[in-house]
Amino acid sequence: MKKLIAILLSILLMVSLVSGCGKSSEDGQRPQLVRTQQVGQQALNAEGTYTGTVRGRYETNVSFQVGGRIINRNVQVGDHVNSGDILMSIDPRDVVQQSNQGDAQVAAAKAQLDLAQSNLSRYQQLYAQEAVPAMVLDQYQTAYDSALAQYNQAVAGAATGHNALGYTALVSSASGVISSVLAEAGQVVGAGQTVLTLVQTNELEVEINIPENHLKDVELGKNVQISFWALKGVNVNGTVREISPMADSVSRTFKVRISVP
Repeated sequence: MKKLIAILLSILLMVSLVSGCGKSSEDGQRPQLVRTQQVGQQALNAEGTYTGTVRGRYETNVSFQVGGRIINRNVQVGDHVNSGDILMSIDPRDVVQQSNQGDAQVAAAKAQLDLAQSNLSRYQQLYAQEAVPAMVLDQYQTAYDSALAQYNQAVAGAATGHNALGYTALVSSASGVISSVLAEAGQVVGAGQTVLTLVQTNELEVEINIPENHLKDVELGKNVQISFWALKGVNVNGTVREISPMADSVSRTFKVRISVP
């Protein structure tokens, strides 16, 4: 009986070993699942394509050379202007008063100069007759020189006031488009304060931003193709004009400017 039980246990152990070996072999032959993606022509064409902004090569922040209250604004954002057009004007009353004050100072200085010149001529005659010493003549000569300097100073100040009258009208220095207006009629502005931005349209360019790992793909003078979202089917050739040597502090991209014919 004991011998029979031993034989049955041996048979069961052999069956277990055979079953385990078969399972291991089956697992080893099972293929590994991977994810694949087919690369087509569309992915190749997207490489090296960047979006940008069309802008003028020269953008001028325009301001008055004198301060005052704006009384007229003759342009709107997007208006085309020509060289010599009046864009804005300020109240000229204060500037006129300053100009009149300069003219009055010139008249006063001229009267002092005439008096000093008359005294100098009189004492030159007396000195020639040996009626007065040279020291007295030197004093009147010095008074005349001082009066002449004050007169020249007054004339220069009056000229500045006259020039300021012309600065009350803000005149366009070139033809272009108004891209922004930063002041309105009734607002008091100071000299040098930007009131609008003028974009000259004689030279246009496209500004793009390129990551550092693609910066080697562009170089100065390289020809590139430009298309426009708003102009379907319109393609033009541009030339890389400028590559920024420093990356943007936020996006860490490099600014590239492309000239558009």
